[in-house]
Amino acid sequence: MPAGKAWHTRGELISNRHMLNLLDRISDRVWETAGTIFGLSACVFIAIQLYHEWLNEMPSSLSWFHLVGFTFVYLFWFFYGLRFRHIGVWLPNAVATFLQAMLLICVAIKNIG
Repeated sequence: MPAGKAWHTRGELISNRHMLNLLDRISDRVWETAGTIFGLSACVFIAIQLYHEWLNEMPSSLSWFHLVGFTFVYLFWFFYGLRFRHIGVWLPNAVATFLQAMLLICVAIKNIG
């Protein structure tokens, strides 16, 4: 594919500038709403994992690196969203940080305590 080009749905080449113009036509409110909905929807998967870990009495097989790493990733994006005042970033990441921290605590209690 030539540099600076992207595929159109009909297989035609369109410029990246044209694609950005299409994205710019979508209002900030729509982006914030979509970001909030998709971000909170993704939190459902963390909640499912937390629920599974809570019910399962066996030691967890989840990686400490994964648990701690994602807690900090979500925390970073929470602060990023606060800094730039994007509810579509900070709200889902606040929920994700809380859920991931609860998952971390749950696994720690199961594996250590």
